[in-house]
Parts: sequence; structure tokens; C-alpha cells
Amino acid sequence: MEAGDILMRRSLTDHAPAAHVHVIDASKALEDFRLGHRHALERAEGLLDRAIGTLQQRTGEHDEAAWQAAVVYMVELRATRYSASRLTAFDPAPAPPSRFTPSHPLRLETVCRAAHEHLLSAGRHLERSARGLEEADVARAQHGMYEAARLLHDQFDGLSVPLWVLIARFCAEVQAENLRILKAPASGATV
Repeated sequence: MEAGDILMRRSLTDHAPAAHVHVIDASKALEDFRLGHRHALERAEGLLDRAIGTLQQRTGEHDEAAWQAAVVYMVELRATRYSASRLTAFDPAPAPPSRFTPSHPLRLETVCRAAHEHLLSAGRHLERSARGLEEADVARAQHGMYEAARLLHDQFDGLSVPLWVLIARFCAEVQAENLRILKAPASGATV
């Protein structure tokens, strides 16, 4: 797969729309947990399992560890849009053995820090491209997605490179949306 055509292909959401809904709902449940509703962590974990199962079924690729790392990352990344007022996105952090524990060994950002940085950078470039700042931002975003996918495939080769590219695109698009939300003026504010 060429890096330059990533945004022209069907997205992960197109392949598994129900999984996208599970990721959104899991991120909301995780935020509810962080707001003090302890029972919400169990709901987030259940939705995480549903997202993983749906993605395995819809893509035909079943590596449990790879999907766990990817989907936990998707949920956490989406949940960061709710954490602007907290010191850290993990405040409070679930205790082990939760897969949402920052010290869990399958955390994507721990397993491959460089891929994590590429995904965040790709999200920044996508957000910038939406504002029309530089024509090169789309190419930079797609390059970051492809590099993240390549690095993640090196760590978790149970998922194909094209599938890692779709996962990287999904994560970069979530990060771009997070940045747009955080930069938007508060409702009722004057600009």
C-alpha cells in the first residue's frame, strides 16, 4: 500500500461501523469512571471486548494482543477529549488488572513509543490540513500514518500492514478531531 493513498481508501469505520460505536461508548464509559462512577469501568471493559470482537470478525484478522493494544489506544485517545480540565488523562487511573491501567504491558504507547508519536503527529497534520494551513500537511499526515503502521506491524505482526494502516488512520482522525474540539471556542464565548 502506498502511503499517499491512505485517505482515499475505505476507513476502518467503513469496514466495522459497530466497532466505532463501541469505541465511542467505551470512551464515554471510561470518562464516567474518571468522574467517580466506579461501575463504569466494567462497562468500558465490556465495550472494549465488543469492539475487539467486532473488529476481529469484520476484518478476518484475529491477533488478540494486537487488537487489544490497538483498541485500548483508540478508546483512550478518544477519551482524551474529555480530559482537558484534568492534570492528566489518566486521573484517576484504573487499578490493575484493568486493560486501561497506564502500566499495562500491552499499551500501544509503551510497546512502540515511536508509533505513538507518529500517530499524534499525523493527527496534528490532519487538523492543520482541515484549516488549510499548508498543502504538505496531508502528505505529512499520511506519511505519519504509514510509519506508525509499519512500526506497529514490526511489534504485532499478527495484523497485516494494510490493516495497521487503517488503524493508524482511525487514530490520527480521532486525534485531529480532539484537537479541533480543544481549539474550538467554548459555547457562549465571544470571539
